[in-house]
Amino acid sequence: MSGIQTSGKWSLDEKSWWWVLLSPAVMAAATWGILGLVEGGCVRGPRGGCVAAEGYELRSWTLFLAAIPTLLVVVTGLCSVRLPPALGVALGGTVCGLYTLAQGRTLPHLVVAVILFVMAATAPVGNWYLRRRERRSPAR
Repeated sequence: MSGIQTSGKWSLDEKSWWWVLLSPAVMAAATWGILGLVEGGCVRGPRGGCVAAEGYELRSWTLFLAAIPTLLVVVTGLCSVRLPPALGVALGGTVCGLYTLAQGRTLPHLVVAVILFVMAATAPVGNWYLRRRERRSPAR
């Protein structure tokens, strides 16, 4: 068995350019949810845990639903040898970092923006390094 071959126009394999659009969209949803926590804070819930502040419930649900897709998109973008996932993370990190700075300049906003900008810079550099290493390794 050689595995599943996906070469269709709508596939999400690492060669597909859909990653350039998908990554910023997923990262934007997670960033919007994180900024809800930054701006609204955390209120003690009835069982003692942290719940979203009044008016920020939608953002907390968005963060909850976008967390795992964002993790998958970012890890794929940072660890892929292919260019589209890395470009998607670079674009998403840059756009979301600028959006974060547009929302506020408090310390938590700056921390979120710096993390996003570091991911945006790391994705293409990591991709370049992995592609270079793959070219130098002997064929199997």
